[in-house]
Amino acid sequence: MMQEFLDNLFETRKPPLYSVSSVPAGFRYWFLKLLNCMLSMFEYENLPEGMTSRDLELCFLLQGYATPFETEKGIVCVPTSIYGYNANGKPTKAVYGNPLIPSKRLYFEGERKNSVLMYNIQLHNNIFFTEVDGSFRPMLCRYARRLADIESTESAYTVKLRMGSAPVAGDDAVNASIKNWIRKVMRGDLEGTIADDAVLNSFRSVDVGLGSGNKETLMSIQAARDKILEQFFRELGVKTSNAKKAQITEEESSADEQLLLMSPSIIEQERQLGLEDFNDFFKTNAKVRLNPIFNRENFIEGSVKNGRKSSEEI
Repeated sequence: MMQEFLDNLFETRKPPLYSVSSVPAGFRYWFLKLLNCMLSMFEYENLPEGMTSRDLELCFLLQGYATPFETEKGIVCVPTSIYGYNANGKPTKAVYGNPLIPSKRLYFEGERKNSVLMYNIQLHNNIFFTEVDGSFRPMLCRYARRLADIESTESAYTVKLRMGSAPVAGDDAVNASIKNWIRKVMRGDLEGTIADDAVLNSFRSVDVGLGSGNKETLMSIQAARDKILEQFFRELGVKTSNAKKAQITEEESSADEQLLLMSPSIIEQERQLGLEDFNDFFKTNAKVRLNPIFNRENFIEGSVKNGRKSSEEI
């Protein structure tokens, strides 16, 4: 029983391998990894019972707004579709589809008001009545795709290093046999052989031309991945350390810090404004603050604050 459980858990009988050139698998991995990181960017206090920061943040990050409303089970926050724009370009209604919650229409103003509309960023999901995406989904997709491309390139390159030559087939039968052999090589089975005489007679190889710069090429691919991750965290206001970076002037350093602080502070401000409406309507005292890990003000050069050294940087 335990062995069967372990076999299923680790899939030892069928290794969970995917093609090294499979960008979709890498995209899914990086999208979820980056999304998980962003879910911890803000900390909430005094939320109504049953509602979590994850409920709010998933709506903020993936659809650009949150529309909490009250049900028999308490205040909930689920994905909705907003519509009914007024003269000022603000949506007045929303609908949702959830099999566990009785369906009803949500209103953000007037006598029938039963929900509040809270935005992710100042873009507010529309420009002059034209819908725009105010979520972080496009950013997550762009970075996940770039990281998946780089990871695929790195994986394909390391597999390529296992062979000194590339096989070339003369017909379909030979091609099928060689493909099967290459699959074994990709899984790390270097003892796989081709024993069919017909295949051997039709088989030839072409030098792939790997020179002595393999190590440098692999390191440059890995450096590109690290650079993309650095750019992602920089957009979130997280400063990264670079020991090899040349000295910069005090003015450049100040401008750099201001740019880093701008992004998270604006996002935090929108959440605070939304919570003001939330607290006023639902008679609560919910609060939000930027997670100290993402707060640059907690890391002062040459000092220690909140029990952590200022050199602690992502």
